[in-house]
Amino acid sequence: MRSLFVRLFFWFWLTVVLSGGIFFLVAIKTRPEFPPRPPVSFHREQQAGDPTQPGMQQPAPLPPSAVHHPEPPPHGFPGFPLIAQLVIYFVVGGLACYLLAWRLTAPIRRLRRAAQQLAQGDLTARAGFGADARGDEVADLGRDFDRMAEQLEVLMSAQKQLVRDISHELRSPLARLNVALGLARREAPVSAAAAFDRIEQESDRLNQMISELLTLTLLESGSKTLEKKQVDLAALTAEVVHDADFEAAGSGRSVQLMATPVPLLPGNYELLRRALENVVRNAVRYTAPGTVVEVRLEPDGTEQVCLRVRDHGPGVPEDALSAIFKPFFRVAEARDRQSGGTGIGLAITAGTIRHHGGSVTARNLAEGGLEVLIRLPLPVC
Repeated sequence: MRSLFVRLFFWFWLTVVLSGGIFFLVAIKTRPEFPPRPPVSFHREQQAGDPTQPGMQQPAPLPPSAVHHPEPPPHGFPGFPLIAQLVIYFVVGGLACYLLAWRLTAPIRRLRRAAQQLAQGDLTARAGFGADARGDEVADLGRDFDRMAEQLEVLMSAQKQLVRDISHELRSPLARLNVALGLARREAPVSAAAAFDRIEQESDRLNQMISELLTLTLLESGSKTLEKKQVDLAALTAEVVHDADFEAAGSGRSVQLMATPVPLLPGNYELLRRALENVVRNAVRYTAPGTVVEVRLEPDGTEQVCLRVRDHGPGVPEDALSAIFKPFFRVAEARDRQSGGTGIGLAITAGTIRHHGGSVTARNLAEGGLEVLIRLPLPVC
């Protein structure tokens, strides 16, 4: 009995049962077994006469079998069986205890629902304990929770706004840097070409990172203005796999697709394409040379579609399986820097899938490698 409501109900009801049992036992023990003897009528006394008077004979005593003894009344209240009284008492007491326990635990259930919403990323979740609520410890806890949630919402909003503003502000100097780089190439000697190429490469990297940051902040803000239309997920996956296989051929790797036809689903085509590209290219980057990255698309029952991307790489530590979908998380700092990863791609994938009502998880396979599972809901017919 882990539930506080169940424990309260049990102990309340047990208290009622014990107190009621003691009450009934005391009432039964102290109740007289026979009612008082009714008074003898005056007519009967005259008829019987006075045996002490002369000439009057004492009536012969009646045999014991002829003497009528009144039946003792049943225990409990008059005219109602004891078992029925106990049943009614226990049922009414149980109902009263149920309502009392439900009333006492209602604020805790409200607080728990708000905490679950906050844990799922809904920063607007509140328990709803106003200043006019009851003034006990549970209400104080609810008000403290609302203040904490409000402060978290303010801090997270400020952080997202800061990242959004910085990303926008970096675009302008980066564009001027590219223009200056083009002008410098014309006047610089040929020996400086390698340095300029390096500057251009880092500039492109920075531009890509800024674009990913803007996309991530857009997804985390929960914007509902993203354009959605019917997307053929099978065709989209085939396009992503074809491009990734072409790029992986230069490093001795390949990507294969095993797809089952699935219905069209509403979504943002560009965001879904980037989400799938991030997962497939990440698998190509870490799979062993000469191996195949397997992409499988199939419906899961009638309500979801599953996309599995499996590589043959070293995998991920078990304690980092859920953290790889967080922004800027790196499993191995040196290896990620060498591969050119920024730590934002999988975060964009997770945000995109959540925005479309799905989920994304990762797991290490027993035979080696990492498998990323993406689930997207199918439209309800």
